Amino acid sequence: TTAAVGKGFAIGSAALVSLALFGAYVTRADIDFASASILDKKVFPGLLIGAMLPYWFSAMTMKSVGRAALAMVEEVRRQFNTIPGLMEGTTKPEYKKCI
Repeated sequence: TTAAVGKGFAIGSAALVSLALFGAYVTRADIDFASASILDKKVFPGLLIGAMLPYWFSAMTMKSVGRAALAMVEEVRRQFNTIPGLMEGTTKPEYKKCI
C-alpha cells in the first residue's frame, strides 16, 4: 500500500540522516576519521543502537499510554453495565476508579 511504501522511505531517510548527523558530529568535534570509521566493530553497533533508542522509548511510551487508555475504557464500560441509573443520569459514576 501507499502507507507501507511511505514507511519504507521514512526509515531509509532516517538512516541517511543519522549517518549525516554522525558525519557532521565527527567533523565538528575534530575526531580522527580513522577512529570514527563506521566500519569499526565498536562504532557501527553503537550507531545502530543509538539510532534505535529514540524509537524504542517512543514505542514503550505509546504502548503504556494505550494500556492506560484501554483500562479506563474498560472501567467506564464496567460502570455503565453495573451501576443502575447511570445511563439515565439519576446516579453518579465512580470517578475515582477511572483515575
